[in-house]
Amino acid sequence: MDDWERGMTMKKFDCSIGKKLAVPLLCFAFLLPAGECALGAEPPKWTENKADVRIYQTELSDFYEISFLNLDSNCEESTYERDVKNGIRLLMINGGFVPEPETVLQDGVVYAPLEKIAEPLGITYDLTDESGNYLTLKKGDTTLVFPRYNESTVLLNGHEMAASYYLCDYDYLYVPLRFVAETFSGKVQYVDDYEKTYCHEDDSESPNWVKVSVIAIEMPNGTKPQYVSKDGLDVSVQYQKDLIAAKEETNQEIEQKFYYDASAVTYTGKKLGRFYVYELKGFENFPIYFNEYTGEIYSESAGLAFAGLHKGFINIGFMLS
Repeated sequence: MDDWERGMTMKKFDCSIGKKLAVPLLCFAFLLPAGECALGAEPPKWTENKADVRIYQTELSDFYEISFLNLDSNCEESTYERDVKNGIRLLMINGGFVPEPETVLQDGVVYAPLEKIAEPLGITYDLTDESGNYLTLKKGDTTLVFPRYNESTVLLNGHEMAASYYLCDYDYLYVPLRFVAETFSGKVQYVDDYEKTYCHEDDSESPNWVKVSVIAIEMPNGTKPQYVSKDGLDVSVQYQKDLIAAKEETNQEIEQKFYYDASAVTYTGKKLGRFYVYELKGFENFPIYFNEYTGEIYSESAGLAFAGLHKGFINIGFMLS
């Protein structure tokens, strides 16, 4: 059993690795013309239930472009990630990807910058408070205290507990992601290989392959899910009706390709965070995600990014053209 499963163990990692080896995160994306973003625009922010993301291969075999939509500027932005031994990690909290989370993997433990995850996790923090405690995290009635910079114990609601940890403040203050999330009642799901798990694809023999992992965290916030898995089974039928109605309204010819079997959607029994995962017969490599809180649909971006999600049903017309 590794440290991801144990959850309570925090280990030391080398602060000299620096910021650039931390994994950038992506986000929300519609394909917009490059270069349209204004210089000096505010960086993208995490937004609950915003699951759009694109990962592209570049002309360099070991570099990947992460594209996202900045909701403030409404333009596409990109970062670049060099393929490292452990691949690319995506961090989803409450249904929304965290832009450029810059996570670090060390000895089986994923660390994340506290500044990046505090707001999505719904926690507040104080460094070196009046009592001399190095770091104090709070959410609701739960208080987690790291008494000193490098100490073998922490205080959870005033009770001492063993937790060997190391807080590194090279560029950011890194904390063990699972330990912090679960301490504040979060549920952590680690998907080691996204495409193999949800898309039935194993491209590990490809020379340009890179493993994409997803860390999906659900934090309690008092809101209850509105939908169950069976509610998503009508997604395909309604999508097709809306598509045909829109074409008829504009007097467009309805092509035969849109008459796919709209009832051939099945629930896979899998979830990704708060998204139920479905498959459409004949297009099993393009999973459909149904948000149990909002009822919104996300799906694979066919024919574009090698890994990507976009809001809406899979692009059947494009795939059959």
